[in-house]
Amino acid sequence: MPVTKPLNLLDLGFVLMETRQTPMHVAGLQTFVPPADAPRDFARQLFEYLRSFPVTAPPFNYRLRGIGPGRLLPSFEEVEKVDLDYHLRHSALPYPGGQRELGVLVSRLHSNPMDFDRPLWEIHLIEGLRGGRFALYGKLHHSLADGVSGVGLLNFSEDPKRSRTPPIWAQQRKRKPRPDPGRFGAPGLLSAAIRNQALALPGLLRGLAGSATAAIGFPSDPDFTSLTEAPRTILNRNITPQRRVATQATTLARMKAIGEAAGGSVNDVLLAACSGALRRYLAERDALPARTLIASIPVALPRDSNEAGGNAISFANVRLATDVEDVRERFEIIKRTSAAGRAYLKQMGVTALIDYTLLISSPQLLTRLPGIGARVPPIYNIIISNVPGPRGKLYFLGAEMEAYYPISALAHGQALNITVMSYAGGLYFGFTACQDRVPGVQHLAVHTGEALDELEHVFIKGPRRQAKATRPRQRRAASSRTTARSAATAAPARKSRARRAG
Repeated sequence: MPVTKPLNLLDLGFVLMETRQTPMHVAGLQTFVPPADAPRDFARQLFEYLRSFPVTAPPFNYRLRGIGPGRLLPSFEEVEKVDLDYHLRHSALPYPGGQRELGVLVSRLHSNPMDFDRPLWEIHLIEGLRGGRFALYGKLHHSLADGVSGVGLLNFSEDPKRSRTPPIWAQQRKRKPRPDPGRFGAPGLLSAAIRNQALALPGLLRGLAGSATAAIGFPSDPDFTSLTEAPRTILNRNITPQRRVATQATTLARMKAIGEAAGGSVNDVLLAACSGALRRYLAERDALPARTLIASIPVALPRDSNEAGGNAISFANVRLATDVEDVRERFEIIKRTSAAGRAYLKQMGVTALIDYTLLISSPQLLTRLPGIGARVPPIYNIIISNVPGPRGKLYFLGAEMEAYYPISALAHGQALNITVMSYAGGLYFGFTACQDRVPGVQHLAVHTGEALDELEHVFIKGPRRQAKATRPRQRRAASSRTTARSAATAAPARKSRARRAG
């Protein structure tokens, strides 16, 4: 009899949000440099190597069951035999194989929904990049993994000479023995779950009470960002199925230097760079609201080490101060509200935080109802996620992974997502946008590099004349010049380099 695994409530939420317009898969785009002695058909040989491994490891052998009208609540069921030829694909880019060609293909692949009658993942080997380079684009349904657990599924090696490792769908992961539920078996586990919920109730009530008082204008901390502050913007509309992906890269050392000079963290610098970029992008389109944009930042929670994948996250709202022109003042607002949001979450335990996250995110589920969509007032304008990735260089069959770009999911009312991944001393931005609602997202990637330059000049190199958020003609010209370059995505340069991806 097949083994089944129930979905936790966060995982279930991502299943319920799945529609043709809002596919709920997340992805990673990794580019590789083949070894110096690689044959011309190295990509073909790598593909055949991947095909030689059957699918044996969770969550890649999980299939959803019990979904659809009139059915029971869904659960994951382990599949004994998975058709690997469906999940593993091989593609080649048209000449000249630059970042634009790669971005067009990846945007198309990310627009396609997944087949819910099969395990919810795909991996595409993409050859044809300049210099013999190749890429891996892998997507996984959000019900199977969040950003942190997705990184934990990687199975590359830090030693190029010992990098003939099995692919992630065949990796045997060690699991700690589960606690004995006692002689009462399943009823004992149910009793423990009820007890945990009861113990979490006081913390949950404190969290909800604090959010409610902040929402009506009486926050306990003036820097705490309530769920009612987000203005309506062009980013918060119903979306269509087509996606567009853009990328940007910089170094972690550069971000740390700016943070130390400004008296903040790397995450504060990241948010400030996104704030500056969004401010310019919206001003070019005469769509910059008078009130500040609100960002939701995912916060990772402790997770069960026995589980492969799954979601364990909560969210904190942060004021991006896009209504403030002064760079220093904008940074201070971001730093204070980010600290207040994280401190607020710490008052609740893990169980209470999961319940709290589901309750405050419930308006997002209403967007699935016909005729409602983006009519639900936004509780934030954009999600900006910072995912810690591998610290050292990774290799696969001797090929060096040079960059790792995260690509996320969108929903009605949320037409843009910015996710950032740290990897081997670099910081890699992935911009995922609805093509019809956020046109020219590659310009936003360019503006992020410009915003980092501005932060560096203000806090490290001394004051200079700040670039104004308006004057769209000059900005667009600069964007076109920058994105025309399709240089290889090697170790990030001292200055941020914009990557046009479609």
